[in-house]
Amino acid sequence: MMRTILWLAALSLVVACSEQRSPTETTTAPAGPATAVVPTDADSVVSVQNLPLNQLPAGVPRQPGRVLELKQWTDKNGLNLLVLTRTPVRDDPPQPDGPEEAQSVDMYARQYVQRTGQRQWQELWHLQDGVAGCPFDLGLGPVPGATAVTDLDDDGLTETTLLYALTCTSDVSPATLKLIMHEGAAKYALRGYTVVQYDSIPAAERRPVNTCCLDTISAARLDEHYELLGGRYENEQDFRRAPAAFLRFARQEWRRWSVQEFEQL
Repeated sequence: MMRTILWLAALSLVVACSEQRSPTETTTAPAGPATAVVPTDADSVVSVQNLPLNQLPAGVPRQPGRVLELKQWTDKNGLNLLVLTRTPVRDDPPQPDGPEEAQSVDMYARQYVQRTGQRQWQELWHLQDGVAGCPFDLGLGPVPGATAVTDLDDDGLTETTLLYALTCTSDVSPATLKLIMHEGAAKYALRGYTVVQYDSIPAAERRPVNTCCLDTISAARLDEHYELLGGRYENEQDFRRAPAAFLRFARQEWRRWSVQEFEQL
């Protein structure tokens, strides 16, 4: 039963998600101190300021939904701003061939830069993703604490890495997990599943030694051994032309955050 639900949920997410492979409700929170985000395999340290979530800088377009993360930092381009929002969960209208009750939710991320000597904000990249038509328990959001700003290739231009999960399940099943890294308009991604605990074996002990690559495992084997999904991603093709440090960091971050210990998204 779990296997059937898992595959139905995975199929639902594949159909529903609209993460772009190219490029209002607010919450008030106190401004956080500047925090040092230290790459796990580099000496570079990028100082990131967490801004109050209800105080978008002047000139920055307001995105749909509630602000979840609002961060700024500087690099060779100038002053950078990351805005991440999520819409409220909404009930879908009934469909003739669909479930009687279903819900949808969307998430948006934008990075802007205010170049030195300029007052206007320029969009560097944008991302939109969502879960649509979900008749089960629905979730979508960033993995808490996982957003990273780095300069792994030490070129003065920072990389922004987001990890977020999407769920549409009726039992304890892996969530879809995505790691999206940008350096300017260039995008690199890992896409796969979280590791969850569903019996006495701790989730951390289920984390596979080799997290890549699901697209080398036959569909028949995955159907018989669906537990192979947990903690693995599809492939590393997006990183073929990236600096080697990018893939090293992505692998480390995937292993660090793929164990699903966070609350319902």
